[in-house]
Amino acid sequence: MSEIKQLECGLIMPISTIDSCSSDHWSEVKSVISEAVKSIEEYNFSVSLVSDADEIGVIQKRIVQNIYSSDIVVCDVSGKNPNVMFELGMRLAFDKPTVIVKDDKTDYSFDTGVIEHVGYPRDLRFSKIVAFKEKLAEKVLATYKKSESDPDHSTFLKNFGKFEVAN
Repeated sequence: MSEIKQLECGLIMPISTIDSCSSDHWSEVKSVISEAVKSIEEYNFSVSLVSDADEIGVIQKRIVQNIYSSDIVVCDVSGKNPNVMFELGMRLAFDKPTVIVKDDKTDYSFDTGVIEHVGYPRDLRFSKIVAFKEKLAEKVLATYKKSESDPDHSTFLKNFGKFEVAN
């Protein structure tokens, strides 16, 4: 019996009140996303905010390091939080596997609207959240697998030309 591969899924998302959604709302969304990713049986995903760490340190350093080093990132652009959009921009510049989600009340952004987004209802209605979780798990799995099997896979950057991330 082979051991299931351990992978890191970073979360980029709002955590405090924005666009009439409270911090409790975002905590529930975080739980929904985490449950969806952890339901993937082919891999053993740990899911955490890119700002999370066990140790005390410079939070910006931790965020950038986790944005870069996570095996895959799920980014919730609901509410268009400026920090979230900036962190998403960094992840896309690193050209690493990323899945974008958004609620049904948030418009698409001009720059990232060309990337498929997985939608969910802002009111977190149960039956639609069940469907969202299934679709999100499928997209995370397929995106990660494609990034592993295809060296030319790109969520965003390589679609515009050849670029190399500086060391």
